[in-house]
Amino acid sequence: MQIINKKEHERTFARYIHDFGVIASRWLKMKDERLKEDSEGLIERAEILKRWEIRNKIVLDIGAGPLAIIAARDFNCTVTNIDISEDAFSDVKRDAEREGVTDRITFERVDATSLSYPDDCFDVVISYGALHHIEIGKRRQCIQEACRVASEKVIVAEFSSKGFRKFHAVSDLKPVALDWLEYELESRGVLDKYYGTQMNVYALLSITVNVSISCCVFTSPSGTV
Repeated sequence: MQIINKKEHERTFARYIHDFGVIASRWLKMKDERLKEDSEGLIERAEILKRWEIRNKIVLDIGAGPLAIIAARDFNCTVTNIDISEDAFSDVKRDAEREGVTDRITFERVDATSLSYPDDCFDVVISYGALHHIEIGKRRQCIQEACRVASEKVIVAEFSSKGFRKFHAVSDLKPVALDWLEYELESRGVLDKYYGTQMNVYALLSITVNVSISCCVFTSPSGTV
């Protein structure tokens, strides 16, 4: 049994080193390339899909919104778009029908912190500006679930402190502590990071750790996670 565990460990370590080399090579190539942003400084969703090569994939998209349509229409992905509110789908369902992609998108009312999907059933899980809508105490659980059901990548786009102040200054929502988010994702594999004007993107490209670490306590300067 010890020999098997050692071999498994060696394979995991070798894959980690390989993926780290891929990211380093990609970073050197793209370090001066900036992702396109809209007039308000939000990173365009298609830019994220293109940069991290999300094409012909089975995707779980957390939070109702246009990313599911873009992924299905322009990147030939099969998408499951989830949200905890059925009402949130009204606009995107109409837009999906207009764009002719209803056959490639499934809309489901699902809690992102408690997914019923089996392990590794999606190639990619994406959260574009959705994590700050989740209760602070459940955000780690959301990340855990995303990593559990993703076989290749987990991508989280979230507001920077500057962006959150601009878009949610008067709301009851709480910002995501990005230092915590980076730590949480890096503890699970190889992480690629991009810092935009109002948003940051964290792309977990090799999920080598798929265990619960809910016993860990992380306190950010703001006291939020």
